[in-house]
Amino acid sequence: MDATCHDGACAKCWGAKYIVFGAVVFATAVWWPGYIWHVIGVLLILKGLLKLAKPTCPHCESMPMKKGRK
Repeated sequence: MDATCHDGACAKCWGAKYIVFGAVVFATAVWWPGYIWHVIGVLLILKGLLKLAKPTCPHCESMPMKKGRK
């Protein structure tokens, strides 16, 4: 079974997207007041690293593969 879970994107792709988005949020937090943006950026980066460390999850393994459009 393929490891796709989110409309055809694998967990490694989503992990990379989370890391990039977290880095953007963390980098732009310089212009936004408050430390909450730093925390959100770091949490997104950590979530991306966790998705890269474990590329499949039990939810994705138990889901049937989507059929193409008719």
